Amino acid sequence: MKNINIILSSITALLGLLVGIAPYTFAKVCKMATMHCHKVTAPTVLVFGIVIFVISVIQTIILWKKR
Repeated sequence: MKNINIILSSITALLGLLVGIAPYTFAKVCKMATMHCHKVTAPTVLVFGIVIFVISVIQTIILWKKR
């Protein structure tokens, strides 16, 4: 059961990275620098993706050490 939790936490970390890079790669936001989607949404999604990644990596490390 612990191995499944480690795998799921690792997958969540990868998904966090994908969420973070999404507005800049495959789900591009508009190019106009004055628009809300460019000024606010893209950086917010990037920050949340990084937060998801960091928390998942920490959780994976903790689960790995408890194994």
